[in-house]
Amino acid sequence: MRAEHKAGADIIYELAVRLYPSSLEPFREAISNALDEGSNKIEIQASNQEIVVEDWGEGIDDMEKFFEFGQASKAGLGGEVIGQKGLGKLSLLRFGERVNFRTNNKEVGMNIIMTPKDFQYDIMSADKFLDHQGTRIIIPNPKGVPPTDELSNYLKKTFGLRIAKGTQIILNGVKLEASSKIDPNGKFLFRLTGGKGDVHGNFKEDKKGHGNTDIYIRHVFVTSIIVDPERLFSGWVNCNELIPTTSRNDVIRDSDGGVFNDFFEHLRQYVRRFPKIEEEITKGEELLGNELNKMLKNYLSEMKLLPQGTILIGRGNENALDKQDKTRGKEKISKEVSEEEPEYIKIHSSRKTNKPIKRTEKTDYGVIWLKQNIGNEEEPIFFVEPNMVIENRTNDIYKFMVKNKASLGSRSVRAFPYLARVAVTMNKESSKWDRKKLLLEMDRAVRYFLKNKGEL
Repeated sequence: MRAEHKAGADIIYELAVRLYPSSLEPFREAISNALDEGSNKIEIQASNQEIVVEDWGEGIDDMEKFFEFGQASKAGLGGEVIGQKGLGKLSLLRFGERVNFRTNNKEVGMNIIMTPKDFQYDIMSADKFLDHQGTRIIIPNPKGVPPTDELSNYLKKTFGLRIAKGTQIILNGVKLEASSKIDPNGKFLFRLTGGKGDVHGNFKEDKKGHGNTDIYIRHVFVTSIIVDPERLFSGWVNCNELIPTTSRNDVIRDSDGGVFNDFFEHLRQYVRRFPKIEEEITKGEELLGNELNKMLKNYLSEMKLLPQGTILIGRGNENALDKQDKTRGKEKISKEVSEEEPEYIKIHSSRKTNKPIKRTEKTDYGVIWLKQNIGNEEEPIFFVEPNMVIENRTNDIYKFMVKNKASLGSRSVRAFPYLARVAVTMNKESSKWDRKKLLLEMDRAVRYFLKNKGEL
């Protein structure tokens, strides 16, 4: 015997609010749906009186599919389809319990009212509800409408590549312009293993770059990741084979051998063509780094969380060097890098030799410690998957940590709360914990460090 799942009306509002916690995201979903329908122009009016999103696409042509959600209803459309499961339209319900879709698909016109409980609709002649082909969404008396400048910046970031390539997005009468920092001219970068897909993007040498890369899927911004914080570059990459999370604020980080890991390893190899950062490290920073390094190693060892294998300098598969074998080890690594270099790097890059950032710790437990100048945009000490710990030298709190001032106490004690975050985040199970469990584990880690320091 079988019985289908039956979802109550309450789950609809739950999906609208929980999956899309920001009031900016429903606009992204509405615009994405318009782009999927072939519209190259979207006009938005957003105020506390009314929200209107209008496009000049093909219009809603299959009402039954429109009523569905949670199914891959757009999978057969071909091209760069952004939406996949029909959940995006539910996000509009966070503004109010009545969302009106007026559509003209050239054959018929439809007037659809979506509420958390159901859909109500009328079908008439093509231009009855809208005088041009496309769709107009109307939400009366919306709640929580974001400020215009905040919404403008968000849309310019999210759809920057699309705007730069000619898509028109007009917000409250003002046409949005792509940032001058975005160069939309992407080129072939590499092909995923097994020919699973070609990855395109645009990178350039950037003295202010910190190895940060914007990730796009179907030319819509999803997230930023740190690829190689030792390198001076910036740019973006588009990979349609990556899978976004349901809320489209991140990509799914799969297990070993998955698409994301394959993509990330290729990307790390690609950016090796850019020069490395040269930095002078102060004595205070060196002492702090050495002590935190030892503390983290002891914690990971005692908690049985040590990464598999040992990694020394960056690619993720080098063997750790014996202290008495440094010279031979360097030659060996150099030879391995040369032998393993992919063909596309040999073709498309000219290697540059630069002194690397001075590294104060070379670990033998699978974690790379790097010092970077990222500022207050990131924490003073933070973890980057899969195996990097970054000491953010230009963060104000990091500067406070390394001050040589007796009245402030031990440097490492000042850093323990942030080292605890790193230590707990390195536990793969932490992504499943709720906020309370996460905070308790961080407290536990701080107590561990304080006891080892003799402070408790």
